[in-house]
Amino acid sequence: MSQPDSRIRVPLSEDSQDSDAERLRGTVIALSVAMLVFACVAATFLEFRSRSAHMAMANLPLAVLLPFVAWLLVNALLKRFVPWLSLTSAELRLALSMLWVGGSFAGYNWITQWVGAMAAPRYYASPENRWRELIFDYLPWWMFPSDFPGVTEGFFLGVEKGAGVPWGAWLGPVFWAMSAGAAMTAIGVGLTAVFQKQWVRHERLTYPLAQVPIDLTEGFDRKRGWPPFARQWLFWTGFAISAVPLLWNLIEYWSPGFPRLAIFDAYYGPTGPRGAELSRYLQPFSYRMLPTVLGFTFLCDLDILFSIWSLWLSGQLGLYAMSRVGFSVGLVGQEAKPPTILGLFTHGVSMGMVVWTLWAARGHLKRVFRQVLRPRDSEEPETAILPPRLALLAILAGGVYMVFWLSRAGYSVSVGLSWLLLFWASILVVMKFLAASGFAYLFPSFPTSILNMTVGANRMNESTLVGLRLVNWRLLAGWRLPAALPHVERLDGRPGRTGWVVAVSLVAGMLAAILYTVSICYQEGGSTFRTWSLVGAPRGMYEGIAKAVADTDPEVTDPGKIGVWLLGGLAAGAIQIMQSRFSWWPFHPLGVMLMSSGYVRLYVLDIFLVWLAKLTVLRFGGISLYRRVKPVCYGLIVGYVFAVGCSFLVDLIWFPEGGHYIHGY
Repeated sequence: MSQPDSRIRVPLSEDSQDSDAERLRGTVIALSVAMLVFACVAATFLEFRSRSAHMAMANLPLAVLLPFVAWLLVNALLKRFVPWLSLTSAELRLALSMLWVGGSFAGYNWITQWVGAMAAPRYYASPENRWRELIFDYLPWWMFPSDFPGVTEGFFLGVEKGAGVPWGAWLGPVFWAMSAGAAMTAIGVGLTAVFQKQWVRHERLTYPLAQVPIDLTEGFDRKRGWPPFARQWLFWTGFAISAVPLLWNLIEYWSPGFPRLAIFDAYYGPTGPRGAELSRYLQPFSYRMLPTVLGFTFLCDLDILFSIWSLWLSGQLGLYAMSRVGFSVGLVGQEAKPPTILGLFTHGVSMGMVVWTLWAARGHLKRVFRQVLRPRDSEEPETAILPPRLALLAILAGGVYMVFWLSRAGYSVSVGLSWLLLFWASILVVMKFLAASGFAYLFPSFPTSILNMTVGANRMNESTLVGLRLVNWRLLAGWRLPAALPHVERLDGRPGRTGWVVAVSLVAGMLAAILYTVSICYQEGGSTFRTWSLVGAPRGMYEGIAKAVADTDPEVTDPGKIGVWLLGGLAAGAIQIMQSRFSWWPFHPLGVMLMSSGYVRLYVLDIFLVWLAKLTVLRFGGISLYRRVKPVCYGLIVGYVFAVGCSFLVDLIWFPEGGHYIHGY
């Protein structure tokens, strides 16, 4: 069911497209690239040195939102007082698009975990952990920095003053990481091109993460006056609700013990974990409040919001019941415990949603395929961004390269192909339902455990076992980006322009993130930062790899676990059928898919409150009241980001070596 006021952007006339294109001044493009580079550098600096925040932890991270909000507010002042210097709506959206693409590689999202994974094995290997004995023969060393004297030690301990960064040792890793990122992006662009018009025109997805900035940037035309959002008192009400508590807490930076308003503290913030222990069988119930989640998900459909929080609670009840009775599934010696059972079931749900997505788009896909075989100049393309043939070529070329890349990483060809298909099926689900929900903490799952239970770890050689656990969210570049691409297309929507925006931003963002992160580690010593990305994450990953190789009783094909996985797929299909046939059906399969999500656990209270507020608004005021209330949600987002930015400035000026942690999960 689509949002009542969701709007389908009608294709612009050629004259209006040309007019918009002329508004993209070269200086604005250069400034956008510069802002992207700055955002990538700042994300690493704040995570490593200042330790003020993790700016990159979501599909629309703070590393993207903060520069955009800064430009938005400054541009509002310029439009009012110096209109000839202000940016147009199209230019603001271009800046956000470039930030969103390139910023997907910044900080904790990828780069800080990638450098840790690259530098860790030689540095942390010891006789006690037996890494050299167990896994060094199977690691794809072409992926790692060269073993020149001082390369690994200098990374963690720092180099002598005046000594340069050994870039020669990192040329190989940088090239292979960027090539994987480019291949993943090519597949993502191709899938976006193929499915975008189906999702926009026929399924009427609301794209909250794109719709909010589209609405905020309306009215920027380089004429004197305030933009529309600045003239709405409800916007400033939301702004104050989220900004005032955080700005109030700045006083505590100089006066420890000053009473603070902890309402928007991070889960692991200054006041400790914001969770209530309900049972030893369950994780703590989180009461973390995040204004960006509140603001964006207000644009989500009610059935999705209701399904997320209600079915998550149902999943917790099922988890509690299974844990209480000691229920398990699987062959003797490799039984799946309740959390694993729920994870297998929800992954099966996601695969069932893929099947339904393809089935729902079957007519559209037939038209795309017909245009691939027999393109006609007079016919409007059924694809976005790229022509049909080029979209298919991007998917095939990126897929072939990734199979090659995975095979060189240790995968057998069959396992590599199976892994890639399962992983991209998971990404496709995230691409679609991120566009439907606006919940920025939807992530694809890496299908290692699925392959273990179907193919059987006992049938895999050591190289494949190592590769399966090595290529994960910390190492694989570009896997976060595809989820953002449908939103980038909504922000711009012009095929020729969107393509080069993605290409330029991809290269600029990856290079900026890599060069600064590697450089600062050699200059100051990675071990001095005491960050989990460089210590805990890589050590845990390689310990797991060594354990898998040393296991003398590896997992075999397990019919019981496969049955749970298939049951999830059937459940997804049944819920989709009920939803499509009966208007009164209250549940959406996305809620079932997220039953085991740790991110929903963190923000389930936010989702519930948004659902309750939106239900009340629509019940008593209808769609007209809903439209009037939306600026409050926009103000919540902008106010929170503004206040966090003020905290960063205070830390940078007065507390550069010991910041105050203000934003995270």
